[in-house]
Amino acid sequence: MRYFSLLLFVALFVACGNDSAAVEQAALDATNAAQEQAYESMMEAHDRVMPLMGQITASQRALKEALSTADLPEDRKDLLTAAYEQLEDANTGMMDWMQGVKPLDELRVGMDNDAIMTYIKEEAADIAKVEMAMTSAIAAAAELTGAAHTHEDGTTHEH
Repeated sequence: MRYFSLLLFVALFVACGNDSAAVEQAALDATNAAQEQAYESMMEAHDRVMPLMGQITASQRALKEALSTADLPEDRKDLLTAAYEQLEDANTGMMDWMQGVKPLDELRVGMDNDAIMTYIKEEAADIAKVEMAMTSAIAAAAELTGAAHTHEDGTTHEH
């Protein structure tokens, strides 16, 4: 919506017959503002997910402790191991995303606006998948270890 409003402003500016350099600058400013808003939105998702890294580490510790229990039935061991691997995969997903996401300034060097906006939308979808993987892995580990975990709505409880 904000992107559309900025483009509308640029169109009105052009219709008023102002000088072409000012029009081009206004269009560039509107484009940059839309890109920055989309990029910031994507990074807000990252900032929401980042604190889950500590929960992943704590969940992995709890699973390792549970796995060290003497006389652990094989089926229980398999469940705990699968949950540990799920946490590891979620952690890897976050690390890969963080290493792969490019700064907006770098995108602007070699891409046009459509490519930049597409890239940001794809990265936003990827970080949303990472968030889902992390929250479900943490919840699964908490279910198996009886540990408290925090839901997306901020509530915490034990199983």
